[in-house]
Amino acid sequence: MEFQMSILRDLIYEGVAHGINFQQLCRKAGVTVADLNDSERMIDWEFAPNLWEDMMSLSGDEMIGLHMGTHMRPTSYGMIGYLLQSCKTVKTVMEMVCKYNDTFSMIYKYNIEYQGDLAGFYMEPDALWSNKYPISARQAADIGKSSALHVLRTLTGRKITPVRALFTHQRIHPQAYQKVLECELTFNAPRDGLLFHKADLDIPVLSYDVSLFALFDKLLQEKKERLASTKTFAEEIRMAILSGFKGQIPPIEAISAYLNTNTRTFQRRLSAEGNNYRAICNELRKELALAMMERSDKSITDIAEMLGYADHTSFRRAFKTWTNALPGDIRKNTASRRSEALLDL
Repeated sequence: MEFQMSILRDLIYEGVAHGINFQQLCRKAGVTVADLNDSERMIDWEFAPNLWEDMMSLSGDEMIGLHMGTHMRPTSYGMIGYLLQSCKTVKTVMEMVCKYNDTFSMIYKYNIEYQGDLAGFYMEPDALWSNKYPISARQAADIGKSSALHVLRTLTGRKITPVRALFTHQRIHPQAYQKVLECELTFNAPRDGLLFHKADLDIPVLSYDVSLFALFDKLLQEKKERLASTKTFAEEIRMAILSGFKGQIPPIEAISAYLNTNTRTFQRRLSAEGNNYRAICNELRKELALAMMERSDKSITDIAEMLGYADHTSFRRAFKTWTNALPGDIRKNTASRRSEALLDL
């Protein structure tokens, strides 16, 4: 999984605008100015995974993602931003973000869904990322909401306001969210996103340009195909499980249908890569289990259920095979490390 360098670049620039030293942020992120200038380059999803936490600490702002989003430009996301500026309507803007999602971020999935007279614009972090780096994933979800609203208002010249904002995390800082998003808030929701009046999607974009739209649409389609050609079928399956099924392991029939193929073809393509569905699922279960044990407060029973184990005994047995330790031991060690870190502060 990867995301575009332009996203990291603009996070650093916005961090500087919030009073953080540029060189210090670059050192924390492990990048040079030359790296930042290569804006279309895709980088690994675990590149600078704790940058959000560093920015929170250095700025003293627990809601820095929400606040940074109010200044993000459409072009912060690279070439997709130029396409958005040439779209005809808000609906086209949202559709293009979803269509070319993987050209700028594979760890964050955008979707549009219609519910009566409402349109849901969902922006959801990958399951492995959100479990392994929950603070970073929450900050990214915050900047996703506030930047989406700011970009839509910038593109249309209209004060578009959502009906409701949805958060998968518990209720925190409601006043801060209310001030920026100016709508009803729902915490502990099953999904992350913004609900708009469907009529708002017909609002025109001021800079609509049919020729520029055709140009950037073609360039992004080529980039999308180029990125897809370098991805193995096993990687495609992993991404589908983490984004489409939120990390819950589906039956082979379900994942085959999700990827628009039949079970026999699905297995044949994996076999050609020297892989199989059971091995992919076992590796994902291991990664997700370790992430949740170390970073979340979910009970062992809840983790076992989410990962598809019949009971926590089966999960404990599998966990022991992976790590040569029991789940409870890992959790105790994690708690001990956190306590030591706090004492060192």
